[in-house]
Amino acid sequence: MSIAKNSALIFGGTGAVGKCLVRDALASKTFARVLTLGRRPVVTDDSFVNTTVLEQKTVDFDHIQDSFPSDLPQVVFCTLGTNLTSAPSREAFKKIDQQFVVDSARHVHENAPKDPQTGRSKVHFLYCSGIGANPNSFFFAAKTKGETEQALAEIGFERVSIFQPAILKVVEPRESVTMVERAATRMIPLLEFVAEKSTTVSVATVAKCMRLVGTSDSVEVAGTAPKKVEIHPGSKTTVAYYSNANIHDIVNNART
Repeated sequence: MSIAKNSALIFGGTGAVGKCLVRDALASKTFARVLTLGRRPVVTDDSFVNTTVLEQKTVDFDHIQDSFPSDLPQVVFCTLGTNLTSAPSREAFKKIDQQFVVDSARHVHENAPKDPQTGRSKVHFLYCSGIGANPNSFFFAAKTKGETEQALAEIGFERVSIFQPAILKVVEPRESVTMVERAATRMIPLLEFVAEKSTTVSVATVAKCMRLVGTSDSVEVAGTAPKKVEIHPGSKTTVAYYSNANIHDIVNNART
């Protein structure tokens, strides 16, 4: 497969962050092509501009290898995910939050052109994780996301950027809202009053931050360094972790 340097691939474009990311990527006019791969197409409206560069493809994530583009973008965004209150079981949660993400990432790596000297694929993979993600966590969701982050770092991309937002503020009503989500929404004004940069963030802000990082040659964006940068000892991938505060600062300091 060839690499398209002025294009972007988005996994999970129908979710709260993903839909904002599609909208932002189009509006920024940064990419000559924006491709979405998901279980269903993104429903666009008048808030989406520059849609002539948007391509959408419906895929079965259980058989992702059967639905892949031949012209692979260099920048790959992944906002696939769910939560424990929405998933029917822990197994279903892990399948969506981890298996689908890692399987998709591995297929990108396997089919992308490689650097002849390092063997790393010439791809910048950007993943929306969550605050507290840790493979050693006692909490199932945090542990699952931490394991996913770990797996992405091991695959062999040139660069991986991981975003760890806190409580997400949606910009569109969700199709279904659980009791836990309803309670968390009621707490947002108080959390914002106490410490917004540490506790909450809009899905639109997360999306814009991901786009800004995805189009930057440096891990430092808009004068903001990530929370942590490391070189994976096995894959030698540069892995940058962006905290909730980092996400706010990058978007607040950016000009576009």
